[in-house]
Amino acid sequence: MNISDIIKRHVGNTPDKTAIIFGERCITYAQLDALINQTAHGLLKTGLKRGDVLSLFLPSLPELIVSYLGTARAGITVNVVNAMLREQEVLYILKDCQSRAIIVDKARLPIVEAVKPELKSLEMVMVHGGAENNRYATLESVLDQGNEDFKPIGTKGSDICHLMYTSGTTGWPKGVMATHLNIFHNATEFGKVHFKPDDITMVATPIFHCWGLINGTFGTLSKGGTVITVERFYPEQTLEEIERLKPTVFQGVPPMYNLFLKQPDIAERDISSVVFCLSAATKMPENLIRQIEGTLKWRYGEAWGLTESSCVGTTVPYTETRMGSCGKGMDDAEIKVVDEAGNSLPSGEQGELCVKGTCVTNGYLNKPDATADVFDSEGWFHAGDIAYMDEDGYAYIVDRKKDMINVGGEKVFPSEVEDMMLVHPKIRDLIIVGIPDELKGEAPKAFIQLNEGETSTLEEIREFCKPRMAPYKAPVAVEFVDEIPRSAAGKPLRRLLRDKEWDMKSDE
Repeated sequence: MNISDIIKRHVGNTPDKTAIIFGERCITYAQLDALINQTAHGLLKTGLKRGDVLSLFLPSLPELIVSYLGTARAGITVNVVNAMLREQEVLYILKDCQSRAIIVDKARLPIVEAVKPELKSLEMVMVHGGAENNRYATLESVLDQGNEDFKPIGTKGSDICHLMYTSGTTGWPKGVMATHLNIFHNATEFGKVHFKPDDITMVATPIFHCWGLINGTFGTLSKGGTVITVERFYPEQTLEEIERLKPTVFQGVPPMYNLFLKQPDIAERDISSVVFCLSAATKMPENLIRQIEGTLKWRYGEAWGLTESSCVGTTVPYTETRMGSCGKGMDDAEIKVVDEAGNSLPSGEQGELCVKGTCVTNGYLNKPDATADVFDSEGWFHAGDIAYMDEDGYAYIVDRKKDMINVGGEKVFPSEVEDMMLVHPKIRDLIIVGIPDELKGEAPKAFIQLNEGETSTLEEIREFCKPRMAPYKAPVAVEFVDEIPRSAAGKPLRRLLRDKEWDMKSDE
């Protein structure tokens, strides 16, 4: 089994059908397969061998898709590096996985050059688009050396396919080890739930994250559909591309939908080709779902998972989606909610969500203790998300366990407060974090990005919150910021703001 075989049937049956659209470029299934073969063969001719680690440090381009599948077809382990990372983070990841080679674009090459002297394992740098002074090999030259009729030696489903490092929002990132079976199964099962061969899926979320790559891109390709790859999400530009390319499915994350709905001309846009949209990565506020269905006129479907679960653990078709739920276990995935002692809880009670099944990966590279902390001996992955389940097995995410704010013994989940505050007409985006409070230990603080031209005050915000939530949930402080810090996947980077507040308190 090899993840690159996910397109094999369609290469034979519909070779001339478009597999990938990027701007004005179109790549057919036959062309994609040839590029994957050239990449696999070319990489092996450089001296790389099965089991070596090759890192991809690229933005959301077709070259990332081709390089990933070509590397996997060669039996080389892929390490997908978040394209938003900086020097210290990249150095840590490349050193941790002992990457022997890296494919990078020209924009990120200076980062690689800066850290390369500290990386004894890094022998090869290949640059997409060419490098000045011919100091490095190019990705294009690797393809030129490869044969499009290359016949690889097969890999096993249990072989490590890729490493993806968790975002590091709670410390240094950890390299998740996913097998070919993990990824093949997750993509194909997600495809069975959501996609049809005639679908055109616009994957607006970054494909250097598993949600965009495994589920959006590979999921669509597994069904023989067409993927629109978006290098970077800008709401105005993306809406224009929807009007031009007529996708039937849109895949994003909650902040993207929020930005769509804030566009002043959204009512005039012809975006009716989209039948339904998909979201994951962070909890979608229920009021946003209502606006998506009411204003955008798109049906809504949701998924839940993490890098450790390949990445989707729960989902259902949009026709079966329940408001506020991320669905049920996908295919053979079992889910349960447990208390702090690990005991399963009945429906309706909140606890930590756990998942078990083919989606669960092999744990963290070089970190047996961290692996043992969340991957238990019975095969359950303890996800760190607070959730509850209904009587039909649908899961409802409340928030991240580590983001909960303890206000004098009362539990406050930031996402709940954010959901209630996002309906404020002046608020474009916000994050709630816990800050030190001498009386209650912790209290909520709101970091708010206002709509352009708007002003507000703490008093106005608290007055807005008063009739909507319990007093202990209302922010005791507000800071108005130019931009809310989020990861490329749209996850709120609460730790950055929370740590700053606690550090300031300790310095007093």
